[in-house]
Amino acid sequence: MNKTILISILLALTFSFLIFYTFHEFFPPQKVSDVKDHPFFAENKNSALEKILLLGGSGAVQLDSIMINQLLNKNYENHVFYNLAYNADTPKQRYKSINETIMLKPKLVLYGMTYFDLNGFYWINTIKNPQPLPTIGLNPAALLAYDDPFLEINPKETTLNFIRASFADADFFPEKSNRFQLENAPFSFFDEYQTIIADDDYLEKISPEHVKIHVNQNESVTKEQVRYFKEIIELLQKNDVQVIIFVLPQQKYFLDLVPEDDQAIFYASLEEIKNEFDIKIYDLSDDYADLNIWMDHNHVAYNKKSMIFSDDIYKIISKEMS
Repeated sequence: MNKTILISILLALTFSFLIFYTFHEFFPPQKVSDVKDHPFFAENKNSALEKILLLGGSGAVQLDSIMINQLLNKNYENHVFYNLAYNADTPKQRYKSINETIMLKPKLVLYGMTYFDLNGFYWINTIKNPQPLPTIGLNPAALLAYDDPFLEINPKETTLNFIRASFADADFFPEKSNRFQLENAPFSFFDEYQTIIADDDYLEKISPEHVKIHVNQNESVTKEQVRYFKEIIELLQKNDVQVIIFVLPQQKYFLDLVPEDDQAIFYASLEEIKNEFDIKIYDLSDDYADLNIWMDHNHVAYNKKSMIFSDDIYKIISKEMS
C-alpha cells in the first residue's frame, strides 16, 4: 500500500513538473533583468537627440524598429526612434505612464490604433474575477509589474505565473536561444513564432473567433477609452509634442468579418478626436490585407518579407518632419 502511494506521488510530481515545463517553454517569463540594461533606459531625457516615439498595442510591436531608426539616422541628424508599444495596450492603460513619456521630451508621437483599443479589450471585462491590468512604467523598476497583461487577469493565471517564475529563478530550465529583443523596442520580446508567415487556410480559420472575441464595441467602454485617449493627446499637445494617429493594418479575412456597426463606432471615435485636436490620421487598416505577410489575423510577421509595414511607418514620420 505504501509503495503504491509513493509511486502515485512520484507520478503526480513528474506530471506537474512536465506541465510547468511546457507552460514555461511556450510562455517564457519576462523579468526586469531582461530589460534593465536596454539602451532606452540609459537615454538622458535632456539629451540633444530629437526623440520619435511610437505607442500602441501588439500590432505595433511587430514593426522593425531597428530599420526605422536606421532610416531616420540616415536622413535626419540627431534623431532617435523608439517603439514603446506593448501587448494589450489601451488608452486607459497608456495614460498611467504618459507623464513619464512626456518627461522624455519627444518631438513626435505616433499612436497606432485598432478596433481592440477603443473597446478596452471588451472580453477582459467578461472574465470572472477580473483583476486590474498592471501599470507599465518607462523604467526598469516599473517593469517588475509587467510580465504579460493577460497573465494578470484572474487568480488562476496569476498563480500559474508565480509558479512558473519560481521555476525560472532556479536553474531547472535552459535559456531560450531563439528569443530576442530589438534595440529600439524596450518593452517587447520576440519569439520564433512571431517571425513566421502563416498560411492562408490558417488565417481564414482563426478569423471568425478572433472577430467575435476582440471587436465587440461596448458603448460605455468605448466612451471611457476615448476619454483617456483625449486626455493623452491633450497632455502631449500641451507639452509641444506633435501627435499622429495611424490605424493598424488587418488581414483580409478578419476585416471582411468586422461588423459595419463596429467599424462605424471606431471610425466615428477617431473622427471626433481628429476634429477636436486637429490631428492627422493615416489609415493603414486594409493596405496590406491581401499580402502574404501575416503572422495571424492582425499581426504582421516580423519577417524580411513584411518590411513594407515598417517602411510605410518611416515614410509617415518623414512626411511629418518635412
